[in-house]
Amino acid sequence: MMDVILKRAMEEYVSNFKVMLSFGVMFVFLPLFVLLSSFFFSSGSVFLPFNANLLAVLGLVLVLIFLYFFSFFVSLTVYAVHRDVQTLNFDTYWNTLFKDAALKIFFLYLVFAIVFYAISSVGFMLNVVFLSTLINLILALVIMFAPQSIVLDEATIGEAIRKSIEFWSENFFISLSIFVLTTVLLFIILLIELGLDLMGLPGIMVSFFLVLVVLVPFIEQTKSYAYLMKVALLKSNEVSHARAPHIERVKQLLGTRLRERPKHGNKL
Repeated sequence: MMDVILKRAMEEYVSNFKVMLSFGVMFVFLPLFVLLSSFFFSSGSVFLPFNANLLAVLGLVLVLIFLYFFSFFVSLTVYAVHRDVQTLNFDTYWNTLFKDAALKIFFLYLVFAIVFYAISSVGFMLNVVFLSTLINLILALVIMFAPQSIVLDEATIGEAIRKSIEFWSENFFISLSIFVLTTVLLFIILLIELGLDLMGLPGIMVSFFLVLVVLVPFIEQTKSYAYLMKVALLKSNEVSHARAPHIERVKQLLGTRLRERPKHGNKL
């Protein structure tokens, strides 16, 4: 089943490449992060240490704006999969759900970002950094499919977390495979960043772009296809489509153009 999910996710990524490039709009935040010296970058991610000063407050406001746009594009990516699998009216979907879904995902990420920060701080103070990191990883896995539930099931934040846990329990191997795939791709991006930095090239900018335009939309689409596969009718249809043999149709040559020279005889 994982092979079907990956194949369909790659096909979706290619067919909706313009939508994936929309994540590149967030690249405009990078110069703003650079201007505020309180930020630091690593592995295509941006980090903001908390300090009680004006720059930290401005940085926090900028992070909230960035997070909302990120949530918006995540919901757009999940919607792109939903639209291709099921026929949907964009105007109706936009007015009834799309705006609301982006806001829900934003609050989901915001609440858990605060929780992650609090757990990390306690772990640092108690000198149990590994334990706090492990707890944060488990919580991140718990909400892994929450954005999909919010967009595809029109669920509330609480319902989305519950459905994400249910999906893990019912599809553990697929969920774990997506997590491992994400880790491997992120590690590859980290190696690219380090390699470019060693050559004196802007590896941070490249890794930031790869995470936004390649890693995040592709993984969100992979999760969306996996989440949609829980519906039996859609599952059978998608499996049949993905595993159907690709047949090349040979075009028939019905005549010879005037500018072409026939192999035998003349044109008449």
